Amino acid sequence: MRSADQGALESLRRYSRYNVIVAVGMIAVVLVLTELGDPLTIERAVVVAVGLAVLVLSHRYWTLRSITASTGLMPWWQAGVIALVAVGMVVVSVATGHTVAWALAAGLLGHDLRIARFPRAGWRFSVPFALLVAFAAVTTMALTGNETVGNVLRQGGFALLLVLAMTYAEVTLLRQWNLTLELEKARRDAAELATTRERLRFAEDLHDILGHALEVVSFKSELASRLSEIDPARSRAELDEIQRLARGAIHDVRALVQGRRSTELATELAGVRALLDSAGIGWEFTGDPERLDGEASELLGRVLREAVTNLLRHAGASRCTVKLETGDGKAVLTVGNDGVAPLRRDDREGSGLRGLARRITEAGGVFSAGARDGVFEVRAEVPR
Repeated sequence: MRSADQGALESLRRYSRYNVIVAVGMIAVVLVLTELGDPLTIERAVVVAVGLAVLVLSHRYWTLRSITASTGLMPWWQAGVIALVAVGMVVVSVATGHTVAWALAAGLLGHDLRIARFPRAGWRFSVPFALLVAFAAVTTMALTGNETVGNVLRQGGFALLLVLAMTYAEVTLLRQWNLTLELEKARRDAAELATTRERLRFAEDLHDILGHALEVVSFKSELASRLSEIDPARSRAELDEIQRLARGAIHDVRALVQGRRSTELATELAGVRALLDSAGIGWEFTGDPERLDGEASELLGRVLREAVTNLLRHAGASRCTVKLETGDGKAVLTVGNDGVAPLRRDDREGSGLRGLARRITEAGGVFSAGARDGVFEVRAEVPR
């Protein structure tokens, strides 16, 4: 991750953490202030002390932990204790004649339960929990006070809204944080995927260069060896050609590393003609490569190079045909030879044919290779 991105992510983490601390602190202050107007009793002291202790400890631990680190689910026993305390705070507060503002604290504890015990429940947990707290408040007021029905229902609705509001506000904060983390992870994954794809492309290009060059060098070395006694002049010419091929391969590798290499169909055709002539393999070409644009020409140039490399490697061919057809917004290159030989498994699945198939498919084309009617045929169709 870049330092700037990491700094921004850390700033958001601190902002989220401070929001949690400020929220719980402000609610604690509000609840204490609501109790200052009446004489302090043992019951009220217990409500204030226990309620605030559970609120601060639970909310600080589970919410901050969800922001700063991954955590497992809250144990069931702890969830039960927090739920009882949340409902109990409201019940005791109402039973002793005090405000339902304690529903604020119950809402924060409900938020803790939601993120730490029921992270996927969403409103399926928040609404029933808020209804439970409101029901407890209404029932307590109805049983212990002389409140009118309207006031009881009004206070119960107030408690319901407070619980839902606090749960929603805190969950929204955490959702923003989690979405930020997911987006950051997606950005890192995309960068890693792009790097992997570039490495794969480089490996395939390197295979194209060295595989073709080494196959031709091997073929011409054998030819030069056979000609050394019967035609020394031609043997020397083949050796000179081997040197030229080796230097060309070195140049192509350097160009690949520097990002300057391209493989055009017209250039590959010239090399294939010279190669097949020296191998004594008849060839026939139809089509006009000049009608292709840069991308189509490069893709089909790779296809031609790999097809001829496989011809030299696997087939005892006496004739090779290359046919280029253009029209209807597409270009089709077909390379066939009469030296049909079944490919070994490692050749069929090698990086050459497999890489070509992937590249042609990614470009919106179609690629196939196989024997048909006594001819091994490689066919590629790409958009023009």
